[in-house]
Amino acid sequence: MAESKKRNRGQTRISQIRVPEPPPPLHGIAENLYSLQQDLEVARKIQTRLLPPPPDLPRWDFDVHYQPAGEVGGDFYDFLEMGEGRLGILAADASGKGLAGALLMVEARAMIRAMASIASSPREILTAVNKVLLRDLQKGTFVTIFFALLDTVKRTLTMANAGHTPMLIWQEELKQVVRHQPRGFVLGAATEARFGTSLDEGTVQLKPGDRFLLFTDGVSELMNPVSDEFGMERLEAWMAKNSSLSSSAFIRDLNIELEGHQAGQQQSDDITIVTGRLLRE
Repeated sequence: MAESKKRNRGQTRISQIRVPEPPPPLHGIAENLYSLQQDLEVARKIQTRLLPPPPDLPRWDFDVHYQPAGEVGGDFYDFLEMGEGRLGILAADASGKGLAGALLMVEARAMIRAMASIASSPREILTAVNKVLLRDLQKGTFVTIFFALLDTVKRTLTMANAGHTPMLIWQEELKQVVRHQPRGFVLGAATEARFGTSLDEGTVQLKPGDRFLLFTDGVSELMNPVSDEFGMERLEAWMAKNSSLSSSAFIRDLNIELEGHQAGQQQSDDITIVTGRLLRE
C-alpha cells in the first residue's frame, strides 16, 4: 500500500512537469527577415573570400584590415600581381551600403582585375574601368579608388586616384608624412573624355624605412559621440609616431586608436586599411 502511494506521488509530480510547446513556425515578416539574414551571412562569406591576404615579398612588410559597418560592405582592397616585380595595390569604396554596396564592389573588383591584366599603368587601368562602369551604373552610383603600382625592383610607387582619400607616405629619411592625392574624378560618373582629362598620375621613390598607408573615408571620417571626426591631421600625427612598427602592429595599434576615438559610437561606414613598409637593409 505504501509502495502504491509512492508510485502515485511520483506520477503526480511527473504529470505536473509541463513540457514546453515548440515555438510556432515563422510566418510573414519574421520568415522574410530570417531568410534575409541567411542571405547576408552567405554574402558575407563570399565577400570575405574575395579579399586577399597581404602579399609575402622579400624586404617588404604588408598588412590589411577590413571592417564593414554591417554584414557586408562596399569597401574593398586588392593586391594584383602584374609581372616583372610589379604589384598593384588598391583601396576602394563603392557608393551605397549593405548588399547594394557589396554588389557594386564585386563588379568594380572584377573590372579592375580584368583591366589590370591588359593595361600597364594605374591611369590606363582606371580609364578602362570607368568606360565599363559608365555603361553599367545607375545615375548617382559611383566608385572611388586609389590605385598604386609598386615596382619592388625600382622601389617606386606609381599612383592614380579616382576621387578617393589620399595615400599617406612616411618618409623615414626626412621624418615626415607626405599626403599624395593625384587629381581625378570618381569612377562611373564622368564621360570618358572628361574622366581621361581629369586623371593625373604620379610616381614617388621609396627608401628603406618608408611606409605607405591607404585607407577609406571610414577611417578619417570616423565619428565620436560628439560628432568629432578622427580627421586627416590626427591620422597623420599618429602615423608619424608609429611608422617604425611592424605592419601588423601598426594596424593593430591604429585600430586601438580609432576605437578610443569612437568611444562606443556606432560605426556608420566601412573601414579599410592597407599598409606596407620597405624594410631596412
